[in-house]
Amino acid sequence: MRKIFFFVMILCSCVFCFAQTATLDMALSGAKTYIESFLPQGIRVLIIDPAAPSSELGSYAAQELSTRLVNGRRVTVVERSDDVMRSLSIETNYQFSGEVSDASIQLIGQRTGAEAVITGIIRGSGDSYRLNIKITSVRTAEILGQYSASFQTDTVLNALLARTVPPRVKPQWLYEPLTARTRYETGGSVSGTSQWYYDVGISNKTTSEQTSRTRARQNVQQVIAENIASEIRARIDITSLSMFQSSGIEDVENRIEAVITNSIRTRVPAYETLEWYIETGNTGGTDWYIAYVLVRFPRREIISIIDRIEPVNITNVIVQQMNINASDRQKDELIQSFMEAKDRVLEIINEGRGGN
Repeated sequence: MRKIFFFVMILCSCVFCFAQTATLDMALSGAKTYIESFLPQGIRVLIIDPAAPSSELGSYAAQELSTRLVNGRRVTVVERSDDVMRSLSIETNYQFSGEVSDASIQLIGQRTGAEAVITGIIRGSGDSYRLNIKITSVRTAEILGQYSASFQTDTVLNALLARTVPPRVKPQWLYEPLTARTRYETGGSVSGTSQWYYDVGISNKTTSEQTSRTRARQNVQQVIAENIASEIRARIDITSLSMFQSSGIEDVENRIEAVITNSIRTRVPAYETLEWYIETGNTGGTDWYIAYVLVRFPRREIISIIDRIEPVNITNVIVQQMNINASDRQKDELIQSFMEAKDRVLEIINEGRGGN
């Protein structure tokens, strides 16, 4: 009886010690086991960096969980493209940490092919931390499951936390819709600017900050051209044009935007830089940078670009690219729609504040 008592005491002590010495890696292994036992075999999952006290800790947790799931071969882990994820973060005003809105979940699934998204958060301080993860269905935005585990600091966690750098607060203009950027309408050396065309040129990650800034500047041309094309396309009623009766509306709209964008992209004029925001980090010992630039165009230059758009040429390119057997009457319908949309956009820009 006495031996049994001591055995139970030793066993309890071991359980207590294990609970006190659980590590982040153990918590991630538990998460992997939970995910594999909970989700259907072969399901496509996307892992997003959990919100954490440091970006390095969040990145480490996501990568380690991904490695465990890949090696387990029960679920399919969707590879994350930096370009796609960055594009999604801009489209959803979401920086891929912490909570994700239902709309963002569905957009993420459409763009990556994932059927479920795994998000999470790591909280704690001192010696005690806790990992919480959530599995969300892309199709229904329903929470499929949740897992949590506590863990203590160890050499790995301490090293990740030691790299913590207080994040620079991102400026509000990164999140504002174009029509809300009226506070940038006045001031600066260039006046008469429509708030439509304040926008952000975003670079790719690079080891050189200077190269990152250059790419951001170059991207401004594409962004501005896309904005103009979108404004014109939005004022064309595709359903009223007989040429496109057998075509998908979304396909036609995308084609129109692409053709207009390509026709004016190289004409975007010089601009005034209002603000820069540089995001930096370190992956695998290599520094990277993402540059954001807020710019302002003179309204007169935007008007000049739109004035030079040629509806006849745009129509011919669309007919050729879509391989449509269009009659002259059908082409004239589209040309007239382009001219009316173009005139309406010019009218709205001219009605803006501070024009010159």
